[in-house]
Amino acid sequence: MKYKYSPLNYKSDIKIFNIEDNLQSLKNYKDIIIFGTGNYGALALHALKKHNINISCFCDYNDTNCGNDFLGYKVISVNELKKSTSYTAVVIASLRFNYMSEQIKSNDNLMKFDCDFLFFELDLSKVKAFAPIDRLVWMLDSYMFAIDASKKPDVIKVKSLDVVLTEKCSLRCENCSNLMQYYEKPKDNDTKVLETSIERFMHNIDELYEARVIGGEPFLYKDISTVIKQLSNYKKCKKITIFTNGTIIPNSDTIESMKNSKVTLIISDYGKISKKITELKNLLIKMKIHFIAYDVDKWQDCAKIEFVNRTENELCSVFGNCCVNDALTLLHGKVYTCPFSANVTNLKAIPPEYYEDEFDLMKLDDDSIKRKIAKLNSGQKYLKACSFCPGRDYSVGLIEAAIQVKKPLPYKKYLNIDSSNLC
Repeated sequence: MKYKYSPLNYKSDIKIFNIEDNLQSLKNYKDIIIFGTGNYGALALHALKKHNINISCFCDYNDTNCGNDFLGYKVISVNELKKSTSYTAVVIASLRFNYMSEQIKSNDNLMKFDCDFLFFELDLSKVKAFAPIDRLVWMLDSYMFAIDASKKPDVIKVKSLDVVLTEKCSLRCENCSNLMQYYEKPKDNDTKVLETSIERFMHNIDELYEARVIGGEPFLYKDISTVIKQLSNYKKCKKITIFTNGTIIPNSDTIESMKNSKVTLIISDYGKISKKITELKNLLIKMKIHFIAYDVDKWQDCAKIEFVNRTENELCSVFGNCCVNDALTLLHGKVYTCPFSANVTNLKAIPPEYYEDEFDLMKLDDDSIKRKIAKLNSGQKYLKACSFCPGRDYSVGLIEAAIQVKKPLPYKKYLNIDSSNLC
């Protein structure tokens, strides 16, 4: 098996034809602001410097960053940016480009630039970012795919699909963002239902950038190798990412199924409780299976299920800033817009009238499935389920990761809220 390891000289497979025009246009601006900090902001700054283009500052949604420095540049707030009276180029460096573009379109002085012409071909040596090179390459591929998909509305190109194998986990984390801590009787996905639903989903799209194989803990699912092999056989599925917590060594069948250039294993290293992580990494190296391991000590504080009667603008903000608003979820044969919506629905924690984003792959014909996927994939303003979500972005605060509890946590089931009174 040949494996293509991430090079320092990145080049996208997606063709960009207006690179020089965009660069020249950008150079005509006196003020250039990068909208978005984090790794994409760092990559945009790195790319601009490669072209000898200077920026004025960064802009960010996270109020805790505003007024501080990022990579040596001041960070201003979105309100400051929106009030700008000077003719300014805004380079949007985020996967949330649709929502961020909406925020600045009312100011005619602000000219938006995406980053595809900057990211298409990029020397990553000496880049000042916060993720390892392998992860940066993954992020660049993901961004290029998402931008390209947004420009082709007649083609169903799905950036990400969470394939939930099981609700069972080898850990019981108090603040799991996928809400596994609330399942009293966690169960596996029925294998036949899962195989059929994957086939029906893949049959009705044009391309899937990344299938994210998750749980719970996916290595607890006895038929995981069958799922990986099935996903690997689709030419239109470009990447398969498996997320694990470093507590389980996969069996030989699973190892064999992962010896595929499409597959990457993402390992969250929680220190002592990831008790098999050294053994797992050594095995993956020996078997030449690509993996990325992270030391994780903090999580976003986004695991509570609580009703908040938000205004429409607040709901738009919660959804627009969400880091998984472009990650469809497949759970028990149904497709959802996001993992939070999938799990609060599955847990029956919210009223049925809030289930507006789900559909059952097992019950619809192909034409209906295509329409449903296209709708969920098109970038909605918000979900009714956002009324119960604390938000999943960098403004919600950080907490200690992987705190263990002894038994499933209780949660309130909201059954008597009238959705017609929202906003």
